[in-house]
This record gives sequence, structure tokens and C-alpha cells, in this order.
Amino acid sequence: MARFSPRQFAVTIVVASLFDVVAARCSRQAADSSSTCEAGLLSQPPSLLQRRSELHQESSSLDADSETCCSAMGEWPHVKNGVHCSDCTALVFTAPFDGRCDAYCESFGHVCVGAAEDVNDDCAVKWSTRCDWKIRSTSDMLCKCALPASSCSAAAPQQAGASDSGQRIQVKERQILVDGKPIHLKGVAWNPIKKGGTHPSGLNFAEAVERDADLLAKAGVNAVRTYSPITDTKVLDVLWAHGIWVLNSVYNSGRAPSDSVVSKLLMVKHHPAILMWTIGNEWNYNGLYVGMGLWDAASKLQEVASVIKQFDQEHPVACVYGELQSLREVEAKMPSVDVWGVNAYRGISFGNLFDSYAATSSKPLFLGEYGADAFNTKIGREDQESQAVATKALTQEIADHSSVNGGVCLGGFVFELADEWWKDDSGSAWEHDKGGHAPGSGPYPDMTFNEEWWGLVDIDRNPRRALSALGEVAIPSAR
Repeated sequence: MARFSPRQFAVTIVVASLFDVVAARCSRQAADSSSTCEAGLLSQPPSLLQRRSELHQESSSLDADSETCCSAMGEWPHVKNGVHCSDCTALVFTAPFDGRCDAYCESFGHVCVGAAEDVNDDCAVKWSTRCDWKIRSTSDMLCKCALPASSCSAAAPQQAGASDSGQRIQVKERQILVDGKPIHLKGVAWNPIKKGGTHPSGLNFAEAVERDADLLAKAGVNAVRTYSPITDTKVLDVLWAHGIWVLNSVYNSGRAPSDSVVSKLLMVKHHPAILMWTIGNEWNYNGLYVGMGLWDAASKLQEVASVIKQFDQEHPVACVYGELQSLREVEAKMPSVDVWGVNAYRGISFGNLFDSYAATSSKPLFLGEYGADAFNTKIGREDQESQAVATKALTQEIADHSSVNGGVCLGGFVFELADEWWKDDSGSAWEHDKGGHAPGSGPYPDMTFNEEWWGLVDIDRNPRRALSALGEVAIPSAR
């Protein structure tokens, strides 16, 4: 079907206006001067006459095709700048309908069969979402509407998916459901800091997102986990356009008050890319970066989780812990946590981790960090092959235990996408240092944490073999 673009619409208005002027003159003249009016019309440039005819045919075709599924699109209300797209879709104002396409379509006797954010006041789709999901932080949205009695309305999505509660994202036993269907997270930790930068001052999501989202999507990654909050909806737009969920970190330091999370939530909680909020990062090791004791830190994070739930009941709260020691007792003190993330580095296999977790908690689990760095202290140089072998083996092990198919784990996050050069305290943020520490257990093959070599790509985004190895592991689907 030909699309009636904004440019075509504008040309039509100009051409029609010229003919309307001539017609108005004709109506004011006597009947015996009609031949003069006809001559005026015929004297218009042939190209203008032809273009008007072509646009009239396109407009007629659009209405004729659309009417099989929807009413004539020229009659639709609240259309922005006259932007009608193909297939019963239009760019409409969000404000009168609270950003919901279902409310818009119902306002003139239709049902919604599709909702999306546009790229630039046009018909290009930036990302799609559910009809009953609020599209925020924009003045317009793309809504696809159909007449209830038409065959097209059969495509209308059930507004609450398979959920009795109507929530888009749900925790059910060991699974996370989106629109009633379980998902598996093939994720990567994302903390983009350039050479010379440090965390968090050197963090720049906006500068890195286009390139990094493309790298992630090509490796089949469907989620990222952050260590600082993404509050820029444009960054989320890019990730969502690449099919990437975000587990957005909103609290890591015990120095911050519990209610500091509120502003972070409110800025992005309506964006469809947000899957969960995360609090803490192996805080049982670092005491929330202020040396807090285990139980004081647990109490603090329980308070934070409770605050989050006061302001957002649509997204689960995940807490990221280090390994499993004392987790059963900690969980009893933190009832507001919905999902546990566990950081674990056990060489080239997780060993008994999944069985041990199953005996510890009934809540969903994801691996908050796992993987291997690319520097091998045994040989004193970069070892991409060993990193790739470990990345593939561990990712496959997670997939084999997926909760999508009755397992205990809903996915995991490889640490990390790109090298960070600031992490060796004895070196320079402008140099790729080789310092590391060996606590006795850790990543394959040397059991040494070489902190500036964890990237699936280097700091300049040159891919290592591990990125391809990650791409070779398929996301499990329900059997």
C-alpha cells in the first residue's frame, strides 16, 4: 500500500489550496464566465495538474485500503501534522490519552492492534510496545487501530497478556514473565568508560550506546546490567530498538539515603526497556562501599527495596549478592527483594551453584557477573582463546539450567562488554595495566582477576574471540 507521507500531505495541501482559490473565483463570477474559470484551471502547469492527480490517487488508495480494516483515516481525531501511515496507523498526540494507544483507538470506536514510538514525527518505528502501555516523555505516538468487526481486529493483543493481575512484568516462582511468557536473559554487564576516565565520573552511556548496542545485538544479547542508573530515555530508546532489556542499578553506595532512588525511578520507570531495578553489588563483600556490616547493609537494602515498591509496583527489585554464603539468612531479613543476582567466578564451571541455590531460595536467580578475563598470568600475555572457551562454556551452562525449561536460573550477565583502564589502582587510567589479584579461586584459566582485561571487546571496541563465542550460545526457549 502506498504511504501518504508528511511531505505528500503538505504538497497536497498546497496544490488543493491553489485549486480552491480558482474555484472560489469561479463561484463569484457569473455563469456565462465559466469558460474563463475553466481556462484558468487548464492553464495550470501540466506537472502541477499531474502531481495533484497522483496524490489524489494515493490518498484515495490509502483510504480505500484502510477502510477494509478501519474508518477513513482522514477522519481520525488528534492526528499530529496529518501524519497517516500505511496499515491503519497514524501519528497521534499522547496528552489526551495519557500516552496509551488503546485509549486513543477506543475514543473513536476502534480497537488498538499496535503501539510504537516514532523516530522523528514520522512513520518510522523507534520501538514498539503493548497497546495498554503508557508511552511517556514524548508528545506523540504511533497507534494502529482497527474496527472491532473487521478481520484486522483479530490481531488486537490481549491487554494483560496471560497475567491475571494485568502487569506486563511478573515474578512467578523461579521465572520472570513478560506478557505472560517466561524470558531468559542472555546478558552482559555494561559500564562504558573511555581511556583516562574513572567510575562513575567517566561514565557516558549516551556516547557509547549506538556502537555498543549494535555489538551486543549481533552477539544475540537481550539484556544489560548497569552499575549506575541510566536516566536518559534516549539511551533506553536505542537499547530497546536493538531488543535489549535493562536491569537498571539504582542503589550501590551506603552513603546515599534510601529515598535517593525515587528520582531515578520516576525518570525512566515508564520506559518499556526497563525490566528490573537492581540494588547492591556483591555488597556482602564490600559493605555497600562504606564498610557496613552484613546485617546493617541488609537492613539498609531492605529499606531501599521498600521505597522502590512504594513508587513502582510494575518492576521487580533484584539484589546482587556475592556467591551464596549466608544467603538463606540474609533473604529472611529482606522480604522486599523479588529476585537474587549472584556474582560467581568458579573457573570454567559453576559446579554445584545451581543445586545449592535451589536448596537456599525459591526466588528467581540470575548470575549478576560471570566469565573470564583475557589476560593469562600463567603465560604473561593476552589469551583470547581461553577467555572464549570459558565464556561459551559458562553461558551454555546457564542456558542448560534455564527457568524457561524448569531450571533454577533465569539467565546471566557476562562481565563485561568493554575493558576499563581505571581499575588497577597501581597503574594509570591512560594505560592498559596488567595488575591483578589471585584470592585462590576465580576465573579460568589462571584463577586471577586481571581487572583491566575483562572486556568481550577491548576499550576501542575491537572484538575479542569471546564475543563470537557468546554469540554461539542460543537463548533457550520453552520446550
